[in-house]
Amino acid sequence: MVEVGAFRIKQWGYGEGASPAYIYVTALPLRFLTEGGRARIDRWSRDNREGYQRAPLESRVKPRKGSVVKYILDELGVFPTSVLLNVRDNTLKFMPAKKLNENIEYGTLHIDDSTSLWIIDGQHRIEALKRASAEHPELEEYPLPVSILNLNDKFDELVHFYIVNSRQKKIPTGIAYRHMQQMYEAVKIRATYQWLESVILGPKQERQALAAMVVDYLDTEPESPFAGRIRFQGEELEKRHLIDDDVLIRYISTLLREKVLASMTVEELAELLIWYWSAIRELYPKAFKQEEKDNYTLLKHTGVASFTYLFPYIYGLCAKEGKIDKNSILAKLELLKKPIPSDSPSASELDADFRRPIDEEWWSKDHGPSIARATSEATFRTISEKLAKKISILLKVR
Repeated sequence: MVEVGAFRIKQWGYGEGASPAYIYVTALPLRFLTEGGRARIDRWSRDNREGYQRAPLESRVKPRKGSVVKYILDELGVFPTSVLLNVRDNTLKFMPAKKLNENIEYGTLHIDDSTSLWIIDGQHRIEALKRASAEHPELEEYPLPVSILNLNDKFDELVHFYIVNSRQKKIPTGIAYRHMQQMYEAVKIRATYQWLESVILGPKQERQALAAMVVDYLDTEPESPFAGRIRFQGEELEKRHLIDDDVLIRYISTLLREKVLASMTVEELAELLIWYWSAIRELYPKAFKQEEKDNYTLLKHTGVASFTYLFPYIYGLCAKEGKIDKNSILAKLELLKKPIPSDSPSASELDADFRRPIDEEWWSKDHGPSIARATSEATFRTISEKLAKKISILLKVR
């Protein structure tokens, strides 16, 4: 057990469901934080979906210009702002010695040896000091200012993490999508967190949360072409992976601007997308094969964005016919592989890149047109519009 002098500060807010909280402010040596992995991060992964952190960025903890390690070893090395920690259980004990005012006391804070200190903010500072201590062992005694919360619910940690980080810098998109998913689920289930809906969860964030749920279905449903082949946050890239989860979330969230799609359940939309992407896989099988997928842009941003933006048009065609399944979707998409003769009355409505068959070669990095390797959102939209136009032309002459 460690006993340190600390301030206990009572703070509060007036949001719906908010309650007063105590913060313990003190300083702890690096050694105490790192011994036995006492200071820990709750990292998000497919097996720990209630986590909220990413692994430390190597660029910030390597001894190079601009890194925290460089700051310690060759620069000022002072951290005036505190690391934010949380203790989830009831092992934290405070013995008050002096009351400074109604909301601030000074006393002794007892931290049990078995207590885990969950890092809400400051993981790069701790990791950088750990690495720098290999060169300067005296850094084991480096006193880090810390603010300690005692929140029993780890979701409260996520809320604090999101507020602290999103309001001083942009949280990386991939992990932010997963934060939105957790917050959305909490708002819909637990009345305590209703204030999140007006403060954090706007329409855009709700779409991202729902899209993240759809992606989870795409990863787990056996008939999905993405089943077990989506790389989630924090995972190393493996040959089996087809696409990153944040790419799918980003583009699927745009579909939820469409009223008819937004009115569906997560399961209903996921089922439609499974049919849709299964049809695409049937048309372009090489782009989904482990040993060949990297030769094509179909499952890069270019293809994923273009086909996602095309989806509402294809869905509308199928709905108009009164039949929405994989085969009806495939019947529309397979028109893309047909050529439009240059002497066709409608040929002038499309340029040569889209009059030709849009086959696997079209999506090939080596042999496809330059537009199939585009990287701008405007061009992705253009591709989807041209694909829709081609299908429209060929439906008329069928």
